[in-house]
Amino acid sequence: MAEHKTTQQAVREQYKVAETMAEQMLRAWADLATTTTEYTFEGFEKTLRYGQETRLQAEKLTHEALTGYKRIYEDGLKTWQSYLQGVNEIMTRATQN
Repeated sequence: MAEHKTTQQAVREQYKVAETMAEQMLRAWADLATTTTEYTFEGFEKTLRYGQETRLQAEKLTHEALTGYKRIYEDGLKTWQSYLQGVNEIMTRATQN
């Protein structure tokens, strides 16, 4: 009977060892899943932030480009108006003389 009890104890100890290993493996998988999820969300957040910053920079550059184009267009229009006014004055003087 003593051998039988020792065998039962050995089996119980082996079950305990297997149980402990299974618990450790489950904890490791849980940690891995948590870490992976954390890194995934962090990467997604950084990607969104980068996209937003890029969009803001593009909007700023577009605004600056359109403002510059408007200024150039208005200056060109004023130049043509001055030119036509000068030509008109010359033509008026020429017809009066």
